[in-house]
Amino acid sequence: MRILMVTSFPIVGQTDGTAMLAIQVFRALKRRGLDVAHAYLKLRRPWDVPFEGEFEGSPSFTLTPSRWISGMAEIRKRFPFDLVHAEHYGGATRALAACELNKWPMIYSIHSLLGEEVERDRLGRGLVFRTYRTLERRVCRYASGVVVLGHGVKKIVVEEKGVPSDRVAVIHPGVNLADYTPGPAAEIPGIAPEHKVVMYVGNIRDPNQGVPILIDSFPRVAEAVPEARCVLVGGPSEVGEAYRQQLGRFGDRLIVLTGKTPDEITALTRRADVLVHSRLACRENDSVQTKMAVYLASGRPIVATNYGDYQHILGDTGAGLLTPVDSEALADGIIEVITDANLASRLAAATRPAAEEYICMDRNVDRYLALYETALRLGPRRRTSKAEAMA
Repeated sequence: MRILMVTSFPIVGQTDGTAMLAIQVFRALKRRGLDVAHAYLKLRRPWDVPFEGEFEGSPSFTLTPSRWISGMAEIRKRFPFDLVHAEHYGGATRALAACELNKWPMIYSIHSLLGEEVERDRLGRGLVFRTYRTLERRVCRYASGVVVLGHGVKKIVVEEKGVPSDRVAVIHPGVNLADYTPGPAAEIPGIAPEHKVVMYVGNIRDPNQGVPILIDSFPRVAEAVPEARCVLVGGPSEVGEAYRQQLGRFGDRLIVLTGKTPDEITALTRRADVLVHSRLACRENDSVQTKMAVYLASGRPIVATNYGDYQHILGDTGAGLLTPVDSEALADGIIEVITDANLASRLAAATRPAAEEYICMDRNVDRYLALYETALRLGPRRRTSKAEAMA
């Protein structure tokens, strides 16, 4: 089986969560022996010349808007793929016309719900958003299969977007667990051996990630455990400085580390006494974020707010302590974990089995392959005429 992965963002040299989600899938498919190529359908700088390169030994193409259709057709001649795996609504909407014209099966992998929370803030409600919304509706009517990152998203895709349930697969973000082997913890400036490290990894600005709840909770933690230190691994740095000012007299106990590579993040998580994800209860968070794969793979105790699939991934498995979406409750959960060695040990011990069940890419790739086989057997849901595809 040959797969063309299509994205609306570059993956070469990228380390952010959105790109890493696609990269992990790409790598897992290759480890399983599939031929995989990549096409970056870029929108900005449309005057640029299309480019052919490589990503980790596989073909990688960059196509400008005028070449999205013809360029994908040329790729098909040189790399006769069986289906298109489109990451994010950007990749899916940009690849749609080519897929419709050529009747290529498409798998649409939904990272975030279009128009919800952060996406709403980015796109507004103007022409760009309305165009994306119209095209994404066509994607959902056409796609042979849809990948979602949480059961809540599947419910929305089935009930609101009209995709048959048997064409929607819940596959949580995954990592290659072989990359997470025991090793030394990274040294963190300002952190001494006696300090209790409360760590968050990821974007610290997007409100749905819940970092403000963690910041609101930290004074309560610091009062109860004076040796506690809060470490935010992510950016942007100016947001971290604003959080430091917000903490007042506890501001010197906040450390913000930006620009870290995946390998550096792995070493940093080894120093965490507790990893925290205080995400909000909103539809955007019906998708499980990539950071949870990193958290589970790290083998460290986890405290998270109880929303969406975290009940299954953390609560039912015993891999995390869940709290209400509330700063005081979160603080109490953090305090409980960093002051109770037995509890911390139990949580940490449960992370590996949970990781193997939910976020191991070697297992997740079986789920992708099953969806691919269904997509190839059933084909696109709605076959369109050439005139409709060009509309």
